[in-house]
Amino acid sequence: MRQAVQAMEAMHVSGGRIVREVISRRCFSGSAIRSTGDEFKGQPAEPEKQDEEGSKKEDEKYERTKKIARKEELKNSKSKDTELMERLRGQKNILEQVSGMTVKEFEAVLNSTPRPTLGRDEAVLRKFRELLKAYVRRDSVRREFKSSSALLAQFPNLAPTGKAEPYSAAELAVRQRHHAALMGNLGSVVRSVYKPHMLISNPPKPARVSLEKMLACGVHLGHSVALWNRKTQPFLYGEYDGIHIIDLNQTLAHLKRAAAAVRGVAQNGGLVLFLGLKEGQMRAVREAARRCNGYFVIHKWTPGTITNALENPKPRLEVDMADIPTKRQLSADEGALNIKPDLIVMLNPLESQVAVKEANQARIPTVGIVDTNCDPGIVTYPIPANDDSVRSTNLICGVLGRAGEAGYKRRLSAVHAYKSALGIPLEEPVDGEGAAEAAQGAGAAR
Repeated sequence: MRQAVQAMEAMHVSGGRIVREVISRRCFSGSAIRSTGDEFKGQPAEPEKQDEEGSKKEDEKYERTKKIARKEELKNSKSKDTELMERLRGQKNILEQVSGMTVKEFEAVLNSTPRPTLGRDEAVLRKFRELLKAYVRRDSVRREFKSSSALLAQFPNLAPTGKAEPYSAAELAVRQRHHAALMGNLGSVVRSVYKPHMLISNPPKPARVSLEKMLACGVHLGHSVALWNRKTQPFLYGEYDGIHIIDLNQTLAHLKRAAAAVRGVAQNGGLVLFLGLKEGQMRAVREAARRCNGYFVIHKWTPGTITNALENPKPRLEVDMADIPTKRQLSADEGALNIKPDLIVMLNPLESQVAVKEANQARIPTVGIVDTNCDPGIVTYPIPANDDSVRSTNLICGVLGRAGEAGYKRRLSAVHAYKSALGIPLEEPVDGEGAAEAAQGAGAAR
């Protein structure tokens, strides 16, 4: 059996917060239930039906009092809301007062206000924040206009666009030029950058070749360990991931040695022949031959080019050390002579074995790129390097062509100095004795 006894319901406002306390106590003591009031002391217990009806009435009364308390609470909150909103509406110059402050000053004033006053109503605080956002947005538009005032002073006919609109063509051009004037000289410039196309058009000189450039071209990469030729042992640096690594110090030393040989042949009036049969080597071979005034073969080596000459060759002319025809009539023996190159540069000796055999048979010195699967003894001046990479072969071919160009220019400068000393025009050829003296002068200049 249950009987509810309700005591009191108190409401009070403390620090802007509405506090409601409802005290409810229920007492159970067997068949007889006694309340806290003095008027019920000593009364006997009623029948069971009356107890149920009384409990229902008391529950209904409790619900009614609860609803009344909620209505009073809402009424009090609404009245306080209206009072605070009227107070804010009464201050018509609130934006004028706030506009004189910065954002930091306004936040300081906002934080200095007591929390109970601000937290009394969330709606008022939300309105206050909306006013603050409107003020900050208004101030940002004003600052944006001030930031473009410098450009407007220089260009008075320039119409600025709004914040939400894209820049016009005129304004964008002015801003880009202004930004380039301020920031154009800042930053760093990277100069030592690897450019593969420069290996053909502007190759480095032999003295300017570095290990970094050869490493970037993949000169150090050899063949698989299974294809290793043991005669290349002095040129190896080590082994990595199943392939041999070529020592670039050895490559650089042998490259400079071969470049000196090419320069010497071109300086003494010899013929340099460049041989490159791969498709990616054609431009580099043609450019290197042009630099040192030599010859090249890029498609296929015809067997017997050196050892089995043509029976009816084309008409031949004699030239001086400056490659100017002397207009001297050649004898029958001189016309029947087989002209051979003085030096052959081979980019792939293994793919040009017929040319290698003919050069060795004719005792013509050769320069060749030797990989880890090639015998370095088949050429006169071996260069240990990667012969399968086009960048590697283009680099080496360009360096040798640059060396031949230096020797060719030295020979021309010596001949021109000899002609100027004798008062001979540069267009006229030099006789045999003069050519010999010019050659000796070129050798002394070297």
